[in-house]
Amino acid sequence: MRMDQFKGLNQWARRKVNRTKLVHEVGKEIRAGGKEVPFDRVRRVACVEKRVYSRVRARYKLFAGDLHRYTLANGTVLEEYVQEVMESGGPCYCIALRDQHGKPVSKSLWSDRELAAV
Repeated sequence: MRMDQFKGLNQWARRKVNRTKLVHEVGKEIRAGGKEVPFDRVRRVACVEKRVYSRVRARYKLFAGDLHRYTLANGTVLEEYVQEVMESGGPCYCIALRDQHGKPVSKSLWSDRELAAV
């Protein structure tokens, strides 16, 4: 059976845009009725803001997946684009990152070896 396969970003790019950090939060939660509940917690939060800006049109269904725009903690903006569409039982959409000027981020590009394994 032929189908669309959204492969997404390579491993380096996934790590880049999924960075998190631990934060320590101390405060009070004010609940309905005015009750105050203190908290002191450590939790993991995203370092990167992620927003959908487009979709990848597919061959066998309407859309294969979403394309995202990422804003890193230092203000750098990266966006996903379709680097390559390989055929393997249907189209496989390999996604990479580019900067705000449209220049591909070299480490986010799928290598020939990775593409051959799709």
